[in-house]
Amino acid sequence: MADSLGTVPLGKLAAALAARGPGPAAGSTAAATTALAAGLAGKVALGAARTDPAANDLAHELEALRTRALVLADDDVAAYAGFLAARKSPGGAAGATEAIVQVPLDVLAAACRVTEIAAALAEHGPDALTGDAVTAALLAAASAEAASTLVGTNIADTGEVVGGLDGWGDPRVEDAEERAGEARRLAERAAF
Repeated sequence: MADSLGTVPLGKLAAALAARGPGPAAGSTAAATTALAAGLAGKVALGAARTDPAANDLAHELEALRTRALVLADDDVAAYAGFLAARKSPGGAAGATEAIVQVPLDVLAAACRVTEIAAALAEHGPDALTGDAVTAALLAAASAEAASTLVGTNIADTGEVVGGLDGWGDPRVEDAEERAGEARRLAERAAF
């Protein structure tokens, strides 16, 4: 897909996800979902700013997270394409391997922060927008869990070995799982 995913109409993005080929795929979907969650939480923050001016700071942070997540959606496509190309050349996969692990780690970080903000807005934001805040928290937490899974999957798929273990023994995987689990707990607390 030649266009930046942030500029592609939703229907075209859904069709691109369904198409054959390496990307966009799971990582891009997690990043795009994080962007959607950040946008929805931003709506709640702007609503909260009517009575709490400090919420404007949250709205600005969410806007930055939304923008960052859209960049990460494109980065994921580029990282995976780079990995596939590098895998064909002798010794070329090391840097490309790092990219397909780092991008989901970055998506995870953004998704966790969106979840944290959205969950707080669900508790303290305008009652009329609680459903939006909860939905944003749930979407962001799902993105965090997807990104966490991709960290382990991508390490394992690349054949990277750490301390004699396959990718699932890599400390980045355990850290990612813990962070995603915390995001899930925050979202569930906001929802129930």
